Amino acid sequence: MSHTARKRSVLTASPPLSEALGRKNGFGLLRLVLALAVIFAHAMPLGLGKADLGLLESRGQTNVGAIAVSGFFVLSGLLITRSGMRLSPARFLWNRAIRILPGLWACLLLTALVVAPVVAYHQGRLAGFWSHPEGPLAYLEANWSIGVSQWGISGLLDHVPHPTAFNGSVWSLAYEVLCYLLVVALAAVGVLRRARWAVAVMVLGLYAYMVHLASDFHLLRAPEYAPAGLTGWQLPFLGSISLDMFIPLTFMFGLGAVAELYKNRLPINDPAGVLAALVFLGTARYGGFTLFGLPAFAYLLIWLACRMPGPLTKVGTKVDLSYGVYIYAFPIQQCLALWGVNKHGYWTYTAASVALSVVAAFCSWHAVEKPALKLKDLGLRKPPRQQQPPAAPARPLSQASA
Repeated sequence: MSHTARKRSVLTASPPLSEALGRKNGFGLLRLVLALAVIFAHAMPLGLGKADLGLLESRGQTNVGAIAVSGFFVLSGLLITRSGMRLSPARFLWNRAIRILPGLWACLLLTALVVAPVVAYHQGRLAGFWSHPEGPLAYLEANWSIGVSQWGISGLLDHVPHPTAFNGSVWSLAYEVLCYLLVVALAAVGVLRRARWAVAVMVLGLYAYMVHLASDFHLLRAPEYAPAGLTGWQLPFLGSISLDMFIPLTFMFGLGAVAELYKNRLPINDPAGVLAALVFLGTARYGGFTLFGLPAFAYLLIWLACRMPGPLTKVGTKVDLSYGVYIYAFPIQQCLALWGVNKHGYWTYTAASVALSVVAAFCSWHAVEKPALKLKDLGLRKPPRQQQPPAAPARPLSQASA
Protein backbone atom coordinates (compact mmCIF):
# COMPACT_ATOMS: atom_id res chain seq x y z
CA MET A 1 0.00 0.00 0.00
CA SER A 2 1.40 3.41 -0.97
CA HIS A 3 1.94 6.19 1.55
CA THR A 4 -0.94 8.19 0.04
CA ALA A 5 -3.31 5.23 0.18
CA ARG A 6 -2.27 4.44 3.75
CA LYS A 7 -2.88 8.06 4.78
CA ARG A 8 -6.29 8.03 3.11
CA SER A 9 -7.14 4.79 4.90
CA VAL A 10 -6.28 6.29 8.29
CA LEU A 11 -8.36 9.41 7.64
CA THR A 12 -11.40 7.49 6.52
CA ALA A 13 -11.21 4.68 9.07
CA SER A 14 -14.64 4.40 10.63
CA PRO A 15 -14.90 1.95 13.50
CA PRO A 16 -18.42 1.78 14.93
CA LEU A 17 -19.23 3.48 18.21
CA SER A 18 -19.28 0.10 19.95
CA GLU A 19 -15.57 -0.29 19.16
CA ALA A 20 -14.44 3.34 19.32
CA LEU A 21 -15.95 4.05 22.75
CA GLY A 22 -13.97 2.09 25.29
CA ARG A 23 -14.21 2.06 29.06
CA LYS A 24 -11.74 4.94 29.03
CA ASN A 25 -13.59 7.81 27.39
CA GLY A 26 -14.14 11.53 27.64
CA PHE A 27 -17.62 11.62 29.17
CA GLY A 28 -16.36 12.79 32.56
CA LEU A 29 -14.40 15.73 31.15
CA LEU A 30 -17.17 16.68 28.74
CA ARG A 31 -19.75 16.82 31.53
CA LEU A 32 -17.47 19.01 33.61
CA VAL A 33 -16.77 21.34 30.69
CA LEU A 34 -20.50 21.65 29.98
CA ALA A 35 -21.22 22.46 33.63
CA LEU A 36 -18.50 25.12 33.64
CA ALA A 37 -19.85 26.53 30.37
CA VAL A 38 -23.15 27.23 32.13
CA ILE A 39 -21.26 29.41 34.64
CA PHE A 40 -19.62 31.40 31.85
CA ALA A 41 -23.00 31.83 30.16
CA HIS A 42 -24.85 32.86 33.33
CA ALA A 43 -22.15 35.33 34.32
CA MET A 44 -23.53 37.78 31.76
CA PRO A 45 -27.15 38.02 33.01
CA LEU A 46 -26.41 37.29 36.69
CA GLY A 47 -23.35 39.49 37.01
CA LEU A 48 -23.71 42.17 34.35
CA GLY A 49 -27.42 42.17 33.60
CA LYS A 50 -26.76 41.49 29.92
CA ALA A 51 -27.99 38.86 27.46
CA ASP A 52 -26.74 35.31 27.90
CA LEU A 53 -23.32 34.64 26.47
CA GLY A 54 -23.61 33.76 22.79
CA LEU A 55 -27.18 34.96 22.28
CA LEU A 56 -26.22 37.99 20.21
CA GLU A 57 -23.49 36.14 18.31
CA SER A 58 -25.97 33.43 17.30
CA ARG A 59 -28.55 36.04 16.24
CA GLY A 60 -30.99 34.87 18.88
CA GLN A 61 -30.82 31.18 18.01
CA THR A 62 -29.15 29.91 21.17
CA ASN A 63 -26.61 30.73 23.87
CA VAL A 64 -23.73 28.97 25.57
CA GLY A 65 -25.88 27.85 28.50
CA ALA A 66 -28.59 26.34 26.31
CA ILE A 67 -25.95 24.56 24.23
CA ALA A 68 -24.39 23.13 27.40
CA VAL A 69 -27.75 21.85 28.65
CA SER A 70 -28.38 20.26 25.24
CA GLY A 71 -24.99 18.58 25.52
CA PHE A 72 -25.91 17.16 28.91
CA PHE A 73 -29.03 15.63 27.38
CA VAL A 74 -27.08 14.00 24.54
CA LEU A 75 -24.64 12.33 26.94
CA SER A 76 -27.46 11.35 29.29
CA GLY A 77 -29.43 9.87 26.42
CA LEU A 78 -26.55 7.57 25.51
CA LEU A 79 -25.57 6.54 29.04
CA ILE A 80 -29.07 6.31 30.48
CA THR A 81 -30.32 4.19 27.59
CA ARG A 82 -27.43 1.82 28.18
CA SER A 83 -28.39 1.64 31.84
CA GLY A 84 -32.06 1.13 31.01
CA MET A 85 -31.24 -1.88 28.84
CA ARG A 86 -29.04 -3.42 31.51
CA LEU A 87 -31.09 -2.94 34.68
CA SER A 88 -34.56 -3.88 35.81
CA PRO A 89 -37.03 -0.94 35.95
CA ALA A 90 -36.96 -0.86 39.76
CA ARG A 91 -33.16 -0.94 39.93
CA PHE A 92 -32.93 1.68 37.18
CA LEU A 93 -35.24 4.09 39.02
CA TRP A 94 -33.40 3.50 42.29
CA ASN A 95 -30.03 4.23 40.75
CA ARG A 96 -31.30 7.42 39.11
CA ALA A 97 -32.93 8.57 42.35
CA ILE A 98 -29.82 8.19 44.50
CA ARG A 99 -27.72 9.93 41.87
CA ILE A 100 -29.92 13.02 41.66
CA LEU A 101 -31.99 13.48 44.80
CA PRO A 102 -29.43 13.45 47.67
CA GLY A 103 -27.28 16.11 46.00
CA LEU A 104 -30.32 18.20 45.11
CA TRP A 105 -31.80 17.94 48.60
CA ALA A 106 -28.51 18.95 50.20
CA CYS A 107 -28.31 21.94 47.87
CA LEU A 108 -31.88 22.97 48.69
CA LEU A 109 -31.26 22.66 52.43
CA LEU A 110 -28.06 24.71 52.30
CA THR A 111 -29.72 27.33 50.13
CA ALA A 112 -32.81 27.69 52.33
CA LEU A 113 -31.29 27.28 55.80
CA VAL A 114 -27.78 28.70 55.39
CA VAL A 115 -27.43 30.89 52.30
CA ALA A 116 -30.83 32.60 52.52
CA PRO A 117 -30.47 33.60 56.22
CA VAL A 118 -27.03 35.04 55.49
CA VAL A 119 -28.48 36.99 52.57
CA ALA A 120 -31.37 38.17 54.77
CA TYR A 121 -28.88 39.38 57.39
CA HIS A 122 -26.85 41.16 54.74
CA GLN A 123 -29.94 42.86 53.35
CA GLY A 124 -31.24 43.70 56.84
CA ARG A 125 -34.36 41.58 56.44
CA LEU A 126 -34.16 39.00 59.19
CA ALA A 127 -37.41 40.32 60.66
CA GLY A 128 -40.19 38.27 59.10
CA PHE A 129 -37.74 36.11 57.20
CA TRP A 130 -39.01 32.80 58.59
CA SER A 131 -42.70 33.72 58.61
CA HIS A 132 -42.75 35.05 55.03
CA PRO A 133 -45.34 33.28 52.79
CA GLU A 134 -42.46 32.27 50.51
CA GLY A 135 -40.01 31.65 53.31
CA PRO A 136 -37.25 29.02 53.46
CA LEU A 137 -39.51 26.21 54.66
CA ALA A 138 -42.00 26.93 51.89
CA TYR A 139 -39.07 26.90 49.45
CA LEU A 140 -38.09 23.41 50.58
CA GLU A 141 -41.65 22.12 50.45
CA ALA A 142 -42.20 23.54 46.96
CA ASN A 143 -39.00 22.22 45.38
CA TRP A 144 -38.02 18.94 47.04
CA SER A 145 -39.57 16.77 44.31
CA ILE A 146 -37.46 17.86 41.30
CA GLY A 147 -39.98 20.31 39.86
CA VAL A 148 -39.44 23.96 40.82
CA SER A 149 -42.54 25.73 42.13
CA GLN A 150 -40.84 28.57 44.04
CA TRP A 151 -37.76 30.44 42.84
CA GLY A 152 -37.29 33.07 45.52
CA ILE A 153 -37.04 33.05 49.32
CA SER A 154 -38.71 35.70 51.49
CA GLY A 155 -38.45 38.35 48.79
CA LEU A 156 -34.63 38.44 48.92
CA LEU A 157 -32.19 39.08 46.08
CA ASP A 158 -34.36 41.84 44.68
CA HIS A 159 -31.48 44.20 43.94
CA VAL A 160 -29.21 41.95 41.87
CA PRO A 161 -29.14 42.02 38.04
CA HIS A 162 -31.29 38.85 37.90
CA PRO A 163 -33.65 39.38 40.85
CA THR A 164 -35.33 36.95 43.27
CA ALA A 165 -34.27 33.54 41.92
CA PHE A 166 -31.89 31.62 44.17
CA ASN A 167 -31.25 28.69 41.84
CA GLY A 168 -32.37 29.02 38.26
CA SER A 169 -30.26 26.13 36.98
CA VAL A 170 -32.32 23.32 38.48
CA TRP A 171 -35.16 23.86 36.01
CA SER A 172 -33.65 21.30 33.63
CA LEU A 173 -33.74 18.44 36.16
CA ALA A 174 -37.48 17.91 35.67
CA TYR A 175 -36.97 17.49 31.92
CA GLU A 176 -34.11 15.09 32.43
CA VAL A 177 -36.11 12.97 34.86
CA LEU A 178 -38.99 12.93 32.40
CA CYS A 179 -36.59 11.51 29.81
CA TYR A 180 -35.50 8.89 32.35
CA LEU A 181 -39.13 7.86 32.79
CA LEU A 182 -39.51 7.53 29.02
CA VAL A 183 -36.46 5.26 28.92
CA VAL A 184 -37.70 3.01 31.71
CA ALA A 185 -41.15 2.79 30.09
CA LEU A 186 -39.66 1.81 26.73
CA ALA A 187 -37.37 -0.70 28.41
CA ALA A 188 -40.24 -2.23 30.39
CA VAL A 189 -42.28 -2.96 27.25
CA GLY A 190 -39.26 -4.30 25.37
CA VAL A 191 -38.91 -1.51 22.82
CA LEU A 192 -35.23 -0.85 23.55
CA ARG A 193 -34.26 -4.45 22.82
CA ARG A 194 -36.80 -5.68 20.30
CA ALA A 195 -38.02 -2.55 18.48
CA ARG A 196 -35.24 0.01 18.65
CA TRP A 197 -36.46 1.39 15.33
CA ALA A 198 -39.43 2.83 17.26
CA VAL A 199 -37.05 5.11 19.18
CA ALA A 200 -35.54 6.32 15.93
CA VAL A 201 -39.05 7.03 14.59
CA MET A 202 -39.87 9.04 17.73
CA VAL A 203 -36.71 11.11 17.32
CA LEU A 204 -37.52 11.71 13.64
CA GLY A 205 -41.00 12.82 14.68
CA LEU A 206 -39.56 15.39 17.08
CA TYR A 207 -37.16 16.54 14.37
CA ALA A 208 -40.01 16.93 11.88
CA TYR A 209 -41.83 19.18 14.32
CA MET A 210 -38.66 21.25 14.83
CA VAL A 211 -38.44 21.63 11.04
CA HIS A 212 -42.02 22.87 11.08
CA LEU A 213 -41.20 25.46 13.75
CA ALA A 214 -37.95 26.59 12.11
CA SER A 215 -39.59 27.10 8.72
CA ASP A 216 -41.33 30.21 10.05
CA PHE A 217 -38.01 31.98 10.74
CA HIS A 218 -35.80 33.87 8.29
CA LEU A 219 -32.78 31.73 7.29
CA LEU A 220 -34.12 29.06 9.68
CA ARG A 221 -32.88 31.14 12.64
CA ALA A 222 -35.34 29.60 15.07
CA PRO A 223 -34.57 29.92 18.78
CA GLU A 224 -33.51 26.65 20.36
CA TYR A 225 -36.63 26.84 22.51
CA ALA A 226 -38.88 28.08 19.72
CA PRO A 227 -42.49 28.80 20.77
CA ALA A 228 -44.48 25.72 19.87
CA GLY A 229 -47.90 27.19 20.58
CA LEU A 230 -48.79 24.09 22.58
CA THR A 231 -50.14 23.86 26.09
CA GLY A 232 -47.61 22.49 28.55
CA TRP A 233 -48.12 19.80 31.15
CA GLN A 234 -48.50 19.95 34.91
CA LEU A 235 -47.08 16.67 36.16
CA PRO A 236 -46.89 15.20 39.67
CA PHE A 237 -43.46 15.75 41.27
CA LEU A 238 -42.06 17.29 38.08
CA GLY A 239 -44.22 20.39 38.09
CA SER A 240 -44.78 22.51 35.00
CA ILE A 241 -43.33 21.15 31.75
CA SER A 242 -43.06 23.55 28.83
CA LEU A 243 -43.27 21.87 25.44
CA ASP A 244 -41.11 24.67 24.03
CA MET A 245 -38.25 23.19 26.07
CA PHE A 246 -39.38 19.57 26.17
CA ILE A 247 -39.29 19.07 22.38
CA PRO A 248 -35.67 20.13 21.68
CA LEU A 249 -34.29 18.64 24.90
CA THR A 250 -36.01 15.30 24.31
CA PHE A 251 -34.76 15.40 20.73
CA MET A 252 -31.16 15.77 21.96
CA PHE A 253 -31.68 13.04 24.56
CA GLY A 254 -33.13 10.88 21.80
CA LEU A 255 -30.08 11.41 19.59
CA GLY A 256 -27.91 10.05 22.39
CA ALA A 257 -30.30 7.14 22.86
CA VAL A 258 -30.27 6.29 19.14
CA ALA A 259 -26.46 6.44 19.16
CA GLU A 260 -26.42 3.82 21.91
CA LEU A 261 -29.07 1.62 20.29
CA TYR A 262 -27.27 1.69 16.94
CA LYS A 263 -23.74 1.76 18.30
CA ASN A 264 -22.73 -1.16 16.09
CA ARG A 265 -23.65 0.85 12.99
CA LEU A 266 -22.75 4.42 13.94
CA PRO A 267 -19.32 5.19 12.46
CA ILE A 268 -16.88 7.29 14.44
CA ASN A 269 -14.94 9.10 11.78
CA ASP A 270 -12.41 11.90 12.29
CA PRO A 271 -13.31 13.87 9.14
CA ALA A 272 -16.96 13.58 10.16
CA GLY A 273 -16.08 14.90 13.62
CA VAL A 274 -14.32 17.92 12.11
CA LEU A 275 -17.25 18.47 9.74
CA ALA A 276 -19.67 18.31 12.68
CA ALA A 277 -17.66 21.02 14.45
CA LEU A 278 -17.78 23.24 11.37
CA VAL A 279 -21.52 22.73 10.91
CA PHE A 280 -22.12 23.42 14.60
CA LEU A 281 -20.16 26.68 14.55
CA GLY A 282 -21.38 27.80 11.14
CA THR A 283 -25.07 27.31 11.83
CA ALA A 284 -24.77 28.89 15.27
CA ARG A 285 -23.54 32.02 13.54
CA TYR A 286 -25.49 32.17 10.30
CA GLY A 287 -28.71 30.16 10.72
CA GLY A 288 -30.21 26.69 10.76
CA PHE A 289 -28.78 25.86 14.18
CA THR A 290 -31.76 23.94 15.55
CA LEU A 291 -32.03 21.78 12.44
CA PHE A 292 -28.38 21.16 11.60
CA GLY A 293 -26.25 22.54 14.42
CA LEU A 294 -27.88 20.54 17.20
CA PRO A 295 -27.50 17.13 15.48
CA ALA A 296 -23.94 18.08 14.53
CA PHE A 297 -23.25 19.00 18.16
CA ALA A 298 -24.56 15.61 19.29
CA TYR A 299 -22.17 13.78 16.95
CA LEU A 300 -19.32 16.12 17.92
CA LEU A 301 -19.72 15.29 21.62
CA ILE A 302 -19.78 11.55 20.99
CA TRP A 303 -16.76 11.84 18.69
CA LEU A 304 -14.87 13.84 21.31
CA ALA A 305 -15.70 11.25 23.96
CA CYS A 306 -14.21 8.55 21.75
CA ARG A 307 -11.14 10.56 20.74
CA MET A 308 -10.28 12.04 24.14
CA PRO A 309 -6.54 11.73 24.91
CA GLY A 310 -5.72 9.07 27.49
CA PRO A 311 -4.78 11.28 30.47
CA LEU A 312 -7.96 13.34 30.11
CA THR A 313 -10.18 10.23 30.27
CA LYS A 314 -9.38 10.02 33.99
CA VAL A 315 -11.37 13.19 34.71
CA GLY A 316 -14.59 12.31 36.52
CA THR A 317 -13.79 8.64 37.03
CA LYS A 318 -13.14 8.94 40.77
CA VAL A 319 -14.39 12.44 41.60
CA ASP A 320 -17.33 13.61 39.49
CA LEU A 321 -17.83 17.33 40.05
CA SER A 322 -20.12 18.08 37.11
CA TYR A 323 -23.46 17.69 38.91
CA GLY A 324 -22.32 19.65 41.95
CA VAL A 325 -20.94 22.46 39.80
CA TYR A 326 -24.22 22.65 37.92
CA ILE A 327 -26.56 22.84 40.92
CA TYR A 328 -24.42 25.11 43.13
CA ALA A 329 -23.13 27.64 40.60
CA PHE A 330 -26.32 29.69 40.29
CA PRO A 331 -26.79 30.51 44.01
CA ILE A 332 -23.06 31.20 44.29
CA GLN A 333 -23.20 33.61 41.37
CA GLN A 334 -26.23 35.35 42.86
CA CYS A 335 -24.44 35.83 46.16
CA LEU A 336 -21.30 37.13 44.46
CA ALA A 337 -23.44 39.67 42.62
CA LEU A 338 -25.10 40.66 45.90
CA TRP A 339 -21.70 41.22 47.49
CA GLY A 340 -20.54 43.31 44.54
CA VAL A 341 -17.92 41.01 43.04
CA ASN A 342 -19.48 41.60 39.63
CA LYS A 343 -18.38 45.24 39.82
CA HIS A 344 -14.81 44.07 39.19
CA GLY A 345 -15.70 42.91 35.69
CA TYR A 346 -16.80 39.78 33.85
CA TRP A 347 -13.59 37.79 34.18
CA THR A 348 -13.06 38.43 37.89
CA TYR A 349 -16.69 37.59 38.62
CA THR A 350 -16.58 34.46 36.47
CA ALA A 351 -13.29 33.24 37.95
CA ALA A 352 -14.65 33.63 41.47
CA SER A 353 -17.84 31.83 40.41
CA VAL A 354 -15.89 28.91 38.95
CA ALA A 355 -13.56 28.59 41.95
CA LEU A 356 -16.34 28.60 44.55
CA SER A 357 -18.56 26.29 42.48
CA VAL A 358 -15.75 23.74 42.16
CA VAL A 359 -15.16 23.88 45.92
CA ALA A 360 -18.88 23.42 46.59
CA ALA A 361 -19.03 20.54 44.10
CA PHE A 362 -16.01 18.87 45.72
CA CYS A 363 -17.69 19.04 49.14
CA SER A 364 -20.98 17.82 47.67
CA TRP A 365 -19.30 14.85 46.04
CA HIS A 366 -17.44 13.67 49.13
CA ALA A 367 -20.09 14.52 51.73
CA VAL A 368 -23.30 13.61 49.87
CA GLU A 369 -23.10 12.20 46.35
CA LYS A 370 -20.37 9.58 46.77
CA PRO A 371 -21.81 8.20 50.05
CA ALA A 372 -25.25 8.03 48.42
CA LEU A 373 -23.87 6.08 45.47
CA LYS A 374 -22.72 3.38 47.88
CA LEU A 375 -26.41 2.53 48.24
CA LYS A 376 -26.64 1.69 44.54
CA ASP A 377 -26.43 -2.04 45.16
CA LEU A 378 -28.68 -1.99 48.21
CA GLY A 379 -30.76 -5.16 48.32
CA LEU A 380 -28.68 -7.05 45.79
CA ARG A 381 -27.14 -10.28 46.91
CA LYS A 382 -23.41 -10.42 46.73
CA PRO A 383 -22.15 -13.31 44.62
CA PRO A 384 -20.81 -16.11 46.78
CA ARG A 385 -17.09 -16.34 47.03
CA GLN A 386 -15.62 -19.08 44.95
CA GLN A 387 -13.77 -21.40 47.30
CA GLN A 388 -10.54 -22.88 46.11
CA PRO A 389 -10.64 -26.69 45.94
CA PRO A 390 -8.61 -28.33 48.71
CA ALA A 391 -5.10 -29.16 47.73
CA ALA A 392 -4.49 -32.82 46.96
CA PRO A 393 -2.59 -34.60 49.73
CA ALA A 394 1.06 -35.11 48.99
CA ARG A 395 1.89 -38.65 47.93
CA PRO A 396 4.61 -40.63 49.65
CA LEU A 397 7.93 -40.51 47.86
CA SER A 398 7.61 -44.13 47.00
CA GLN A 399 4.31 -43.49 45.15
CA ALA A 400 5.58 -40.30 43.55
CA SER A 401 8.49 -42.10 41.99
CA ALA A 402 6.49 -45.10 40.95
